[in-house]
Amino acid sequence: MTQKELLLEILSEEIPSRFQKNAIQNASSLFSKILKEYGTHFTSVESYISTRRVMLVVKHLLKQTTDLYEEKRGPRVSAPEKAISGFLNANQREKSELFIRNGYYYLRIEEQARDVRDIIPDVITEFIERMPWPKSMRWYLEDQGTVSTPWVRPIRSILCIYDSEAINAFIRPVGLTTCGHTFGHRFISPGPINVTDFADYAEKLEQNYVALDYKKKMAFINNELVLQAAAMGLCPAYDEELMEEVTGLVEYPFVQFGAIDEKYMKLPSPVLSTSMRIHQKYFPLVYPDSTPAPFYGTVTNVPCTQTIREGLDRVLRARLSDAMFFYNEDADVTLEAFAQRLSNVVFHEKLGSIAQKVDRMMSIANSKEEHRVVALCKADLLTQMVGEFPELQGVMGEIYALKQDESRAVAKAIREHYKPKGAKDGLPDSYMGTRVSFFDKLDTLVGFIGIGITPSGSKDPFALRRAALGIIRLLCDSGHHVLESDNLSWYIDTLISAYSEQGLALLPETMESVHNFTISRLKIFISDKFSVDSEIVDSVIDSFDTLDFDYKDAVAKAKKLNILHGREGFPVIREAVKRALGVIGEENLQVSDLNEKLIFENVHLKSLRKHIEACLAKQEEDLVFQDIVKISGIVLDVCDNVLINDKDLEIRLNNLKLLNKYITLVKCKIGVL
Repeated sequence: MTQKELLLEILSEEIPSRFQKNAIQNASSLFSKILKEYGTHFTSVESYISTRRVMLVVKHLLKQTTDLYEEKRGPRVSAPEKAISGFLNANQREKSELFIRNGYYYLRIEEQARDVRDIIPDVITEFIERMPWPKSMRWYLEDQGTVSTPWVRPIRSILCIYDSEAINAFIRPVGLTTCGHTFGHRFISPGPINVTDFADYAEKLEQNYVALDYKKKMAFINNELVLQAAAMGLCPAYDEELMEEVTGLVEYPFVQFGAIDEKYMKLPSPVLSTSMRIHQKYFPLVYPDSTPAPFYGTVTNVPCTQTIREGLDRVLRARLSDAMFFYNEDADVTLEAFAQRLSNVVFHEKLGSIAQKVDRMMSIANSKEEHRVVALCKADLLTQMVGEFPELQGVMGEIYALKQDESRAVAKAIREHYKPKGAKDGLPDSYMGTRVSFFDKLDTLVGFIGIGITPSGSKDPFALRRAALGIIRLLCDSGHHVLESDNLSWYIDTLISAYSEQGLALLPETMESVHNFTISRLKIFISDKFSVDSEIVDSVIDSFDTLDFDYKDAVAKAKKLNILHGREGFPVIREAVKRALGVIGEENLQVSDLNEKLIFENVHLKSLRKHIEACLAKQEEDLVFQDIVKISGIVLDVCDNVLINDKDLEIRLNNLKLLNKYITLVKCKIGVL
């Protein structure tokens, strides 16, 4: 059998750029999975994505599928006849074809090998129906008088070529017949282009201004920005998110540069860059010393003309003119005055206003400067600048605070208290910024969980998972003593009381629920960040009291235990701990009143006690681990040779206390198992 190539392109209206990066991997993995389900043989599936097209190329796809065999389980033998008939009808089989195994009816489904051309239409249909998109849409199929199956945007053409020949098959869910031609750039080269295979396809698309490879297109844009900026003695301010977005916006990139009116350079740097990046998709340019330059770079989908260049400058000028107006208007009002209006801003209909949130945060702040930061940290929400550019919340608070002679420490903490905004965002640098960020996120968590709102499945409209992860990162990674001398329970309890004083009653189980929710996120945090086995994470978490949980210590113990887990001798420790805990059971034992006389009467117990005491006195981690391995062997020996649960109550309790001393040693020196 000869080996062939399958080329598939689904051409649609413009695919949102934020969907494109993930779609590359999703498309290849899904298409590969579907092909395997049909019994095909191939070496690889590569996927490409551009502004209007999802393209797949299957290398060395054999022209014949393999015979498929499947055993499909049906209803129980005792099931009603109606259920059995339904199973048979669904599979178009007769009752004589059933066979019985373990009390169930089964059917043996056999499918003979088929020509791969015959299954390709079904494969395409399944791919379109199963491809995951964050959002999709349907459109009206006039010829069929119905709506299509969902796809990210309306599909306009499907190219399908196998072994250099076009396959013409009607794909009913989208009302289109596959063909052997594609289309070039929508504006520069919109006509049909006949192709024969992937190499021909890629070459002709490039000639017709379609950059097929997402990563190469991104690299080209970046290189052009750097080279053209360097020729002007400047550098582009690199922004990964913006780079990904503009890459997905254009079929073929044309890098252009424009100028900014000098009067707008008086605006604060964050205002300038936000106006360009967020709203216009322009790259700010800076001098080598990072000072903002009166120029920008941008990427267009067509070659730049004088008209286009003037238009690019004009829309930015209008945006910056608005920013200048808002900035000057805001500067005439103090942050304190803005803060006094926060009672008119709703935090949540059941949790009161932003002003009430600030008051609750005040209840857990404990210094004059912290109280000042808390009082002003939400004030910029009412500025016109943040109203126009929500991305600048906190940033404008810092800028206005400095203009109004607040200390640099207070101004910086106002900006930093929103951090971290996500898993990849940096943490606050300052102690005050870290503390106020913690207050803000914990108040949100306590409030929403306290009224019974928690994330469900993938839905988390109030970003509570992000808030919990932020708290964990602040506690574990910030380098600051966020909780000072109090544990997390004190802060939660104080916030619950603050809610109550405001007349906002929370659920009685709020304290435990907040702890449980945050600890559940901690498990994921440890597993993902440090690649710790979930069983180890669970054992560490379970060793703590939920209401007196030490997050930093839990992370340290999990990391340590994960390292030890791979060392020789660890299975001996695990087995000894398991057996010792099994013997001790639920006994509440105190080891301080051991009867030494009873221990020294038994050679096994005497050896165990001696080695435990010697190990407790050691500090070197490696020696301690080796000693615990040795002691664990002695514990197993004790369990095998000593009647732990002696009929004599005093002997039995003494034996259990000694085993408990071993468990305490392991927890103290290693962590837990």
